Amino acid sequence: MKNILFPTDFSQNAENALKFAVEITRQVRGSLILFHAYSVQLIDPNMPAEIYLSAYQEEEKSAKDSIEDLKNRIVNTNRDESGKEIFSTEAVVSQGLVVEETLSMISDFKIDLVVMGTHGASGITELILGSNTASVIEKSPVPVLAIPHNCPPRALKKIVYAYDDIKSGLPSFQKLLTFASIYDSEITLLHIIDSARDTEELNRREFEKIKSATDYSKLSLELVKEENVLEGINEYVNTHDVDSLAMTIKKRTLFDRIFNKSLTKKMAYHTRIPLLALHV
Repeated sequence: MKNILFPTDFSQNAENALKFAVEITRQVRGSLILFHAYSVQLIDPNMPAEIYLSAYQEEEKSAKDSIEDLKNRIVNTNRDESGKEIFSTEAVVSQGLVVEETLSMISDFKIDLVVMGTHGASGITELILGSNTASVIEKSPVPVLAIPHNCPPRALKKIVYAYDDIKSGLPSFQKLLTFASIYDSEITLLHIIDSARDTEELNRREFEKIKSATDYSKLSLELVKEENVLEGINEYVNTHDVDSLAMTIKKRTLFDRIFNKSLTKKMAYHTRIPLLALHV
């Protein structure tokens, strides 16, 4: 995990998430790619071309100046005791929609991890406004670390992996192990069990198989009975010492995408700690 992408809108929320992106890149001694997507709204279709061009040029200059200022600020503090850069930093701007441009960056720069801030929302606001971060989470082919706006910087030493089906989640679990190795983190596998179904023994057997198949020693299992999965996850996170929550994004049918909002996407709005979204 070497190439870290940090999309930013230069907000205070993004500034908070940047601290996580910088520290992770420092830990892996990789490459941090700072990225900003900008667009110019054509409000009046009769607007003269020269006015639109001028607005576009101003927006482009502002974006480039801001991203370069951000890069310089990081470079100036990114030194070891000998004065050598600890990790490389690159700044990129592009015109277009945030989600689509971010996905292009992931492909073009062979990104291993995306770190983004999320404002959070609730109720009808969540459904109407949506979130660029939640959309990137849903569409990204690589892990996305979503940082809540009020989350203080921390080493992600204790990770809870909330899973649905322990077998189908194995591919993404391997990605989690790669991420967890950055901080030598403890990983707790959390499964919310419907009280009407007794699957405790099945989950324990599968967990033992996973534990014996990996050389990662800091693994544990928690099984919690709760009717509502979202409430069960939130209750566990709120009552335990947890630094980050990890969940899997699964491929869903068109029907599912329309009528059932992804649980991981919901958590992007509701969690108070960093959410690591993994993909099968």
